[in-house]
Amino acid sequence: MDFTHLLTDTYNVVFLCVGIATLVYLSIGYGLVFMRVGRMKLRQAPPSGILPPVSVVIVAQNDADNLRRHIANILEQDYPDFEIIIVDYLSRDDTDYVMQICAAQYPNLKIVRIRDDVNFFHGKKYPLSLGIKSAQNDIIVLTDVNCEPPSVYWLRSVVSAYWNADIQIVLGFTHIAAKKTLLGHLQQYDNLVYNCQYLSAASLGFPYAASGSNLSYRRGFFFEKDGFIRHYVEPEGADDLFVNRNGNRINTGIALDENSMVEVDAAESYSIWYYRRRRRFSTRCYYSVWQRLRIVMRPLILLTFYASCIVLLARPLMPWLIPVLLLLLKLVWQIICVAQPQKRFKLKGYHWFSPLLELYFVGADALSALFSFHPKRCNP
Repeated sequence: MDFTHLLTDTYNVVFLCVGIATLVYLSIGYGLVFMRVGRMKLRQAPPSGILPPVSVVIVAQNDADNLRRHIANILEQDYPDFEIIIVDYLSRDDTDYVMQICAAQYPNLKIVRIRDDVNFFHGKKYPLSLGIKSAQNDIIVLTDVNCEPPSVYWLRSVVSAYWNADIQIVLGFTHIAAKKTLLGHLQQYDNLVYNCQYLSAASLGFPYAASGSNLSYRRGFFFEKDGFIRHYVEPEGADDLFVNRNGNRINTGIALDENSMVEVDAAESYSIWYYRRRRRFSTRCYYSVWQRLRIVMRPLILLTFYASCIVLLARPLMPWLIPVLLLLLKLVWQIICVAQPQKRFKLKGYHWFSPLLELYFVGADALSALFSFHPKRCNP
């Protein structure tokens, strides 16, 4: 079939070039974000004889129910030398009572109680800092009170990412325990994309974010970098801002073994989930200009790609087969790429709907970013 006559129409050439360029950009992005995380090789955990001591730090605030459900799975880890530090931050329920019962059975549980609210900046950075300061060991593992490890080998898998002396930070994957509802599926896909984005960036040598539910770093490194002092005014960002400011290609490792993941309870309503997503977006104004540009570029390129395909379909001299082929190439490659981390993290079916879910979250992310920006508070 002869398409040479298309070159005589300037608009057709321009929109076709735009469609091809944006397709190439998106295809590379899918490969780097999803395919890379899905196919990343794993490191084996070191033998028990060389496992360093570990301190697990958790902040609890009116979390008696969560402690009853999840804390035993952390206290019973198969690890030779570790302590659990729970910072009871202004709790008014039975949190202290539950912790006392646990402390009577587990001598490696240490309780730090904060009864007076002297945290002028709010957020969990203050209680988390006190917990890290109270730790006896250099390797700190952070998680949340509503999280649960998949097995008793969680700590072993996280520590295995400290495979050389240069590693100071270890990022892990956080799985969401969601019900099979529309809200649950949206949370699962959103969580998959977010985790793949920051894990793939770290694997490429550009760590910029993390999940505080499954994060580790060395205690000495934390205080050497002044902890959260540089962004204490921001209530959020105890996880991503510390990594964003201090992580690099040399000092940041990744734990992707199936035992290294943790499972966190899903939001029970759209309003709670929306609030959690706004909190995530509220710290992005502290990112570097290049990091913010990378985050904004992807949805803009995506919308430009679809717009160019629609325009090509509407052009009178442009065969419909060409824009349809561009769309098919994009959709097929996206589905193949998303299937890779989905398999690793034991999720099912999201790759088939990823093109539609992607468009949904472009709009949702734009709204979250719009209503979460605080220009007076941000000082990159």
